[in-house]
Amino acid sequence: MGERRGKAGCGCCGGGIFGSIGAVLAAILSWQTNQSVLWALVHAFFSWFYVLYHWLTYGRWLP
Repeated sequence: MGERRGKAGCGCCGGGIFGSIGAVLAAILSWQTNQSVLWALVHAFFSWFYVLYHWLTYGRWLP
């Protein structure tokens, strides 16, 4: 009773494994760029949106 069924995760970009990978990748890219835990958390929340922004801005999407 009261169980929540469905995808796990923050809900960003569908959650699940791809949302988690996007969040981790965004946090790593953000840390390398800004050296700030706060910005890394914010960018992890936006996950794939930040990864796409980083790729368009800096020309790379892998650390």
